[in-house]
Amino acid sequence: MILTLTPNPCVDKTVFIDRLEVGTFMRSRKCTCIPGGKGTNVSRAVKALGRPTKAMVIVGGHPGAHVAEMIERQDAVACIPIRVASQTRTITTVLEQPLGRQTAFFEPGSRVTDTEAAALKAAFAAAVRDAKVVTFNGTVPDRNIEGLYRDLVPVAKAAGAVTILDSHGPEFAAGLEAIPYMAKPNVAEAEEWVGFSLDSDEAKWRAIDTLHNVGVRLVVLSLGKDGAFVSDGVARLQVVPPAIREVNPVGSGDALLAGFAIGLMEGMDLEGMARLAVAAGTANAMSWDIGHFTRTEVERIIPNIEIHRKG
Repeated sequence: MILTLTPNPCVDKTVFIDRLEVGTFMRSRKCTCIPGGKGTNVSRAVKALGRPTKAMVIVGGHPGAHVAEMIERQDAVACIPIRVASQTRTITTVLEQPLGRQTAFFEPGSRVTDTEAAALKAAFAAAVRDAKVVTFNGTVPDRNIEGLYRDLVPVAKAAGAVTILDSHGPEFAAGLEAIPYMAKPNVAEAEEWVGFSLDSDEAKWRAIDTLHNVGVRLVVLSLGKDGAFVSDGVARLQVVPPAIREVNPVGSGDALLAGFAIGLMEGMDLEGMARLAVAAGTANAMSWDIGHFTRTEVERIIPNIEIHRKG
């Protein structure tokens, strides 16, 4: 199965209104609530594509219990909750539907003590024994565990799992020290790490080579609606999705990651997994609900994915 780790999940609430009027009382006709966080999105997408997955999350308080319950009941994904005393955050997004404009309010994440971090690492070491692929997703909620991915990537590798890192900032840099098999930054995240602008294709490939040079075998540079650059150190692919009517791009990078995780779990060739991944990301962007596409929708998109070999 594919194990996802989300250290900083959330109760992800969206309030739908016509127009935001600051300083007034706004009444909404619709509100949705899902378990948020990059790894939970990955697990939801893996489940949508009909493959097995478990979601490990750090959760605290009543909001944390709600996150774990939603993962199990709404998403029908097995959840491995790591309990902490500090409360899980809520992210509230106000969507002005006629304008398609979003305003998001992010609460701070949970604090994690040394004792709680030790319990997380022990639980991870037990869970990873059943995993063929492990994804490390997003940021951490507390600087006390900034090096979490650096600590856990070797545990996963020792258990024989393929490791995928999808983060940014200090967590990304620390995780790379442990040399995961695959890294999936977007352009802004890659620019932050390499320290130069990715304003041309040449610069993007140079950033990818920089990640290869630290030992990462498979590099996927996510380009949003333009698809992805993919390199395994031998083949270089530019993967281009078909034009669509985009509804909500949030979580599309996580759906893309899910496609690569499935491809690595099932031994697909590079082109095959790239097609699946970009098709999943595209399907995700075609509806508002994150990761609620179908396997049939993805299979319809796959033949329309263009792949151009570079170099």
